[in-house]
Amino acid sequence: MKKILTSKIFRIIFSAVLIYFAFRKADLPKLFSNLRNVSWQLILSLIILNTFSMLIGGFRWAVLVLGKVTFRDVLIFTKASFTGAFYSLFFPSSVGGDLLKWTTLLRGYPQISKIKLAGTALIDRVIGFSAFAVMAFISLIIGRLLNYQFPQILFWLFLVINIFLVIFYILVFSLDFEKFIALSKGSRFSKFLNKFLEIADLLKSSNKKRIINCFLISIISQPFWTMITWFLFNGLGIDLKAIQVFIFMPIISLILVLPISWAGFGARENLFVYFFAPLGYSAEKLLFASTFSGIIGILMALIGGMLLI
Repeated sequence: MKKILTSKIFRIIFSAVLIYFAFRKADLPKLFSNLRNVSWQLILSLIILNTFSMLIGGFRWAVLVLGKVTFRDVLIFTKASFTGAFYSLFFPSSVGGDLLKWTTLLRGYPQISKIKLAGTALIDRVIGFSAFAVMAFISLIIGRLLNYQFPQILFWLFLVINIFLVIFYILVFSLDFEKFIALSKGSRFSKFLNKFLEIADLLKSSNKKRIINCFLISIISQPFWTMITWFLFNGLGIDLKAIQVFIFMPIISLILVLPISWAGFGARENLFVYFFAPLGYSAEKLLFASTFSGIIGILMALIGGMLLI
């Protein structure tokens, strides 16, 4: 069962099923006609905004790895993030690109071990996910206070996720990993623990401040990332209120982190319709916006492919 659920074929089939249920009642010729009529100015604007978003992500990752960074460092790490987006086209989740994106840094930073670079890519993803989880939970609470309807299971799911994250960070900041490894020196686990510390070099006491800085960068950047979606909706003629986007998009984004579909297609369309259609917006327009959002994501990923070439 585990092999089936984690297989590429299952994800492709599941995405196809989700896409079918999302589009089964839509006027597909009209949808594709609307996509062809999107102005190049809107496409260019969204590419620029998403590029700036990638720069923020590159800056966060560079701070995590290096501490003090230069503009050149930010550009190099942003390029690596772009290539990660390209690799993610071939994985069932954006997390998949993290498995390979660090490899593009090897030439620029030969003094940093491969294990450490791979470890920082993972920790950077955990920090980004933490910010998503916090903002999604806050958005859910605010939405409920404003009388927006959410499935009760989402509240408990997000609460459990945030509790686990709090426990994780308490352990990270309370344990002295270097001291623990020193005490275990000579034991049969000593070699494994030293390797672990090399992977998670940031867990050393002297480096833990970087984790806080990167988490703050993620939290501060959340409104900008959400604003891109609001700009996309309004550019396509969907007059979605800013408060609605800021409430629902963090929740949708957190769900899309789960590896349940291919590049988000199918899952994103169903989530857009599920959350925004009850607010009075046309399902066809929402499918149009969701599909267009996915296309912009693919264009950004292809930029990563061009950078690789």
